[in-house]
Amino acid sequence: MDKQKAIYDYLRSVDCCRVCCLRFLKATKEEFVDIDAALEKRGLEEAHETNGDQGAKKLKANICVACLGLFDLDTIESIASEVKEHASYQQYQCEAGFLTSISLPIVLHLRQLALWFDVLERFPETFTAGTAPDIAVKDALKSIVIHQLEQSLAKPFSVDGVMVNVPFTYANEQEELGTLELISPGVFANRKSNKHTKKEFISRNAFEKHFTPTAINAERFRKLYPVPPVSKEQVGLARGELSFTGPTIFIAGRYNKFSRTLSQTPWMIDGKRMMEGSVQETIALAIAPHFGVSDEQLIFSSSGREDVDVRCLGEGRPFVLEIPDAKRDQLPEDVAVGMEQQVGNSKQVAVRDLQLVKREDLVHIRGTEDEKRKFYRALCVTTEPVTEEMVRKLCINEPFVLQQVTPLRVLHRRTLLARPRTVYSVRALACRENPYAMVVDIVSQAGTYIKELVHSDFGRTGPSFRSIIGTAIDIHALDVMAIDLDWPKKIRR
Repeated sequence: MDKQKAIYDYLRSVDCCRVCCLRFLKATKEEFVDIDAALEKRGLEEAHETNGDQGAKKLKANICVACLGLFDLDTIESIASEVKEHASYQQYQCEAGFLTSISLPIVLHLRQLALWFDVLERFPETFTAGTAPDIAVKDALKSIVIHQLEQSLAKPFSVDGVMVNVPFTYANEQEELGTLELISPGVFANRKSNKHTKKEFISRNAFEKHFTPTAINAERFRKLYPVPPVSKEQVGLARGELSFTGPTIFIAGRYNKFSRTLSQTPWMIDGKRMMEGSVQETIALAIAPHFGVSDEQLIFSSSGREDVDVRCLGEGRPFVLEIPDAKRDQLPEDVAVGMEQQVGNSKQVAVRDLQLVKREDLVHIRGTEDEKRKFYRALCVTTEPVTEEMVRKLCINEPFVLQQVTPLRVLHRRTLLARPRTVYSVRALACRENPYAMVVDIVSQAGTYIKELVHSDFGRTGPSFRSIIGTAIDIHALDVMAIDLDWPKKIRR
């Protein structure tokens, strides 16, 4: 007798459903999409056996000992139609498509293990103790569900789409899993003594590591758990409520800050708000409504930050807003323009170049920050009248390295360290209107504390402008003029 046929007939005889039989025959994704055709092509069932009402009734006769009814095709078909009609799904307008997250009880692994021991003994020429005997339950289910969702929703499977969450539970799971502690008590003794172990009885990873035919005693297992497994009281899996999670969208752009009394992000100290509004909140309020989320859900990142009293001019500072559970995944041109106009109406902040970007693009914001150059313009004041010699000393064309001990003003939130930073160039100009003032243009490595570069922070930064010109000097106003980051792409609207 053909080996495939022998395996199929045996598994059917112990109440494995047709889908689980195909799993143990290592069926392909395409075969799971059309079970009848796959069985007929493999010569496992005749066409008349798999068609019509008789086939449907045959499927429902007994609950499968392997999947506990998970592969009831009528139940699976109902998932696709329910998703399409679900009010929560209909609120998403995502062109990318969908993806699935299916939660299954660990007891299915236990039942797979029992069948594994069984087929090892009955078909040793086909199955081995070191290789899983089947296609994983979740993989087979996804092949079927994804195909049906694509047909029902007329949208493709995509990792950037709306996640369809499908949970399954089993009423007798704890009772069945309790046997594991008798089969391999050492595993659970170690888990209980390990403070890092999760509170659950056993995790999926722990099961796959400790409960395989090569890891446990087969004779002991057979004494404590039925081989092949059986369906007690015809209790199968129960499907929970469907839920949905929108994609995480990333919006990039550049912002200008024109106010000297506005923080970049909400400024809180000991739970108390220190300042009304922020750059982040001004931008988020304009962007969040289009994506159907609260502005408080948005996560703001930028290429560095400026102090409250520092303006950010020029082309602006690159930033990204991360938008979880977005209800839309597109940003039409007219909507982007409206967002930019709304932010501009604040008179304190402006944004440009708003666009969708990919997660992998965030490396521009979050990586290699120290390699970037920043361009500043500082209005400095001295205790003595500015001289030509001072101006000459502060015209430096060659890069130099300074050491900055964490400034006193940020020591409460920054680690105490000495940081080397490179200043690439300095150019000073005396002010005609004020003999005690000069304008200084500075190009420095990202992460340089410019205020401390000027006044030395009581000698904690050196060399400083104070040490270079030999007299006291401080900053009256500071502007960020440019950031050496050619990202995101410029869009001239």
